[in-house]
Amino acid sequence: GPAFSHLFFADDLVLFAHANLENCNTIKGVLQEFCTRSGQVVSEAKSQIYFSPNVDPDHRVFLADTLGFQTTPNLGKYLGFPLKHSRSRRHDFDFVLDRVKQKLAGWKANLLSMAGRRVLIQASSSSIPAYVMQNVYLPNKVLEGIDRVNRNFLWGSTDIEKKMHWVNWGKVTKPKDLGGLGLQAAEGRNTALLAKLNWRFHTETDALWVRVLKKKYCTNRRINSSREARLPSSPTWRGMRRGEDTFKKGIKWNPGWDSTLNFWTDVWSNL
Repeated sequence: GPAFSHLFFADDLVLFAHANLENCNTIKGVLQEFCTRSGQVVSEAKSQIYFSPNVDPDHRVFLADTLGFQTTPNLGKYLGFPLKHSRSRRHDFDFVLDRVKQKLAGWKANLLSMAGRRVLIQASSSSIPAYVMQNVYLPNKVLEGIDRVNRNFLWGSTDIEKKMHWVNWGKVTKPKDLGGLGLQAAEGRNTALLAKLNWRFHTETDALWVRVLKKKYCTNRRINSSREARLPSSPTWRGMRRGEDTFKKGIKWNPGWDSTLNFWTDVWSNL
């Protein structure tokens, strides 16, 4: 793993350990040693412990008292992103849709022209979910909700007053040279960003997150399994699988000395 250094304490720090007394005493000793040498103090009010569901409740209380921290049933968010997803992901990303609604709620669509509403949708509501879309594939409910909010704002509809949508949303989201307004549908934007994540996965080979995903999901046993698509995986890996087909449409082999291209079985051409 990565080397342990004092820089970990410059920001939020997450420590993983087996839930036993020995590890808790070790963590407590390391934190006390760091505080003694640096003159800093760990904030107990801001420190929490998250236990896996397999840990006995009485054992949780004992270990929490040993460390002196409060337990929490939820890891919360980091930089606005959920650290742990529940089994039902339908409501994990509702905050994305709420932010888009709040951004457009303070604007009066009737005071803006069609061009002004289009610019606001492209500049504001399209960029808000981009951070989350780069890592996971949002539930269909959230993607449809983002499109619905953008459609209503474009045509001036509100919860009180409904207005006619004169052009189909599929035509509105086409490029300008094809007769559309150049707006992006939420699902297409999500897929494009996940395709970019696939590109980073294949180019940033030395990055820690790439090495972790390869060790966990790119084993021969998993790749050769007929049930690979149904095996448990993280939201990030499932999102990458969503954008994989789009990524493959835009790539080509670049043979070289270290190329893994198979002359007999792979699809290739010499231009």
